[in-house]
Amino acid sequence: MELPKNKRALDEIFKNAESLDPSELSGEYFVDMLTGLPSLKRFNHRKIFRQENGQTIGCNIIFKNKKWGCFFLEQTAGLKEGDAKTTINYDTPQNSLITKRIRDCIKKIGDNLYLGRFNYILFGKPRFLGYFSLTKK
Repeated sequence: MELPKNKRALDEIFKNAESLDPSELSGEYFVDMLTGLPSLKRFNHRKIFRQENGQTIGCNIIFKNKKWGCFFLEQTAGLKEGDAKTTINYDTPQNSLITKRIRDCIKKIGDNLYLGRFNYILFGKPRFLGYFSLTKK
């Protein structure tokens, strides 16, 4: 599925996308920044998800095997019934003070295809910086 690079179109897709259980993500996914920041797709940017002690955790990888940005997934209830939110939270001891402030919200939009909102915490509030897609390798 070809995704638009337009924020308004992606806002609508994200609004209507399915919530997901964090345990649904497992393995390796290619990352493509659709809006906002430049994409690292040409550097083979991907996220690896795995289960550990009943929690989904992972990290980003670029090039062949350069790891950065460790994270864990958490699910919070939404304002409406059935509107749960799955967040990729980078607030882990392995990350720098800059990286720890990243909070990505993700939703399912197709088989092995997910749309994420890249957010950065500034002054205690999430600030939207762009959309990205995750596609199962």
